Amino acid sequence: MRAWRLLVFAKGPVPGAVKTRLVPPLTPEQAARVHTAALRDTVAAACAALPRDATELWVAGDAATAEHIACVVPGLRVERQVSGDLGARLADGFARSFERGSERVVIVGSDHPTLPGERLREAFEALGPHPVVLGPSEDGGYYAVGLARETWPAARGLFDAIPWSSAAVLSVTLARAAGLGLRATLLPLWYDLDDAASLARVLRDAAPGSEIARLFGEPELAPLRALFA
Repeated sequence: MRAWRLLVFAKGPVPGAVKTRLVPPLTPEQAARVHTAALRDTVAAACAALPRDATELWVAGDAATAEHIACVVPGLRVERQVSGDLGARLADGFARSFERGSERVVIVGSDHPTLPGERLREAFEALGPHPVVLGPSEDGGYYAVGLARETWPAARGLFDAIPWSSAAVLSVTLARAAGLGLRATLLPLWYDLDDAASLARVLRDAAPGSEIARLFGEPELAPLRALFA
């Protein structure tokens, strides 16, 4: 298990740059707080299912953004993502992790605050018999991707010329894996937090003590909860 590495990919909670599909009804500042709560819940679930030192935060942005997120979610190693599209950033995350000796690496986004931590553990366990693991999202993408060390560098091709932010991401990636001779397995389907409908679902599914539940229990946001009923 020491050779397992979970990378949580996250953006900085910058108003106007995150969760923009929640504005309106939320303000940019409120949407940024939702982003932060989702990140904290994602990390909490991961750390409940895996050793805390197996989880790292990989931040998109400059050094100041990385320092800020290190304060928002303390106690984890923080790395900065490279520039480029999502494919370039995913490939770099795997490459650097394998260079450091990791045997199984899983990358998950921070937009899944109700994802059970057990799903992430299942991803690592599936990397024993399978070289590639994907967690399919309801929108046609994937919420997690995992690779075993022996797939690298051939698996870099999984991230080249993918139609990111489209409903074809998962299907194209599976076809690419087959073309590369890499056997992929799928985790259970899950959903992303990205708009009002998915926020309503998150609020229904969120545990009472979660960050997202506490956020919408505050005086500022509690009255808005009815908008997502």
